[in-house]
Amino acid sequence: MSYPSPLQSKLESYKPEIGQHHDEASREGAATGEYHSQLLCEFLPWGDSGCEVLATTGIVELEYAAIQKSAGLFDAPCRGTIELRGKDRLSFIDRMTTQKLNDLAVGEYRLAFVINRKGSVIADVVVRNLQDRVLLDLDITVTEQLCNHFKSYIVMDDVTFEDTTPSTHWLWCVGPQALSIVGDVQETYALPHDLLGIDGVAIAVGVDQVVEVWQSLVDKGLRPIGWYSLNMARIENGAAIFLIDFDCENLPHETNLIPSRVRFDKGCYLGQEIVARVENLGKPKRILMKLQMKTDDLPIAGAQLWEDDSGKGTPVGVVTSSAISPKGGGQPAVIAMIGKKHAMQNTGLHVYVGSELVEGTVTPLTSVKEYPK
Repeated sequence: MSYPSPLQSKLESYKPEIGQHHDEASREGAATGEYHSQLLCEFLPWGDSGCEVLATTGIVELEYAAIQKSAGLFDAPCRGTIELRGKDRLSFIDRMTTQKLNDLAVGEYRLAFVINRKGSVIADVVVRNLQDRVLLDLDITVTEQLCNHFKSYIVMDDVTFEDTTPSTHWLWCVGPQALSIVGDVQETYALPHDLLGIDGVAIAVGVDQVVEVWQSLVDKGLRPIGWYSLNMARIENGAAIFLIDFDCENLPHETNLIPSRVRFDKGCYLGQEIVARVENLGKPKRILMKLQMKTDDLPIAGAQLWEDDSGKGTPVGVVTSSAISPKGGGQPAVIAMIGKKHAMQNTGLHVYVGSELVEGTVTPLTSVKEYPK
């Protein structure tokens, strides 16, 4: 189930203007005055749930610049929320995830995978320990599935959970000045760097307050941004996203996000045997890596990777995300799921861009910060 963003109408009517002042003295005979170009916002569907996110306000370059130099404001109706209450809430979620959470202090957060008995990822969650509850922040398309999963494993635990997505809305403020600009807005949390490869702030807002809070943040100087610019920034930083670069068919090790989501010094949890087996046996069958292209050609998501320039035989991987990287001098930034035999740094692979087969070099993902063991 999806819930329309309370900001939909506000964003649809948001029209940033680009003004150009013409100097009458330097352009003799030209019309005088000021020229304005109005740009319309675009929207994108998020998954198959009916949810839509803002794609761009019409000026992707300026939105990207805000992320890098100041701060941008992203409406995130794509995020769902589950609240856990009861005295066993922390121990319960510790047993249900790959992350060590029993020692999570009030006010702290960690990223974690929820996996099933076969070790496959069910959800990638931000776990926040609050004074009276545990807050799970996750992709909206899997909230119902995760709630059903939890129901199967509550026996004697003093814990209850509720999908509070209908009453909770998320705003993301990203960029180096995000925290200083946002200030003391109620229910402000750090946005994990390893989620998007970008530092920022996440704000949980009641649906009846979203428009007011959003407008106040824009008035403070935050530039509204869309998914195009945010996606560009996270891909060039090598931040893999659940349900885009990996999904419920993948094991945790295949995501290449083990340092930020998995702890090997914790107690038992569902699917632990599979995770431990892959860790002990070595590389998984496939793994997410970056691909450094040797040309300016940008492969599209879904394009298959080939071992050599013949483009024949069995594909050895697939592109999961791609974007032009301004920080990389306009070169393509590519994330790909690659078979273990070829998922080694400096390995050369080939991918079709249109009808042309171009070469790229395998490099590591770069957004992950090592979590203490």
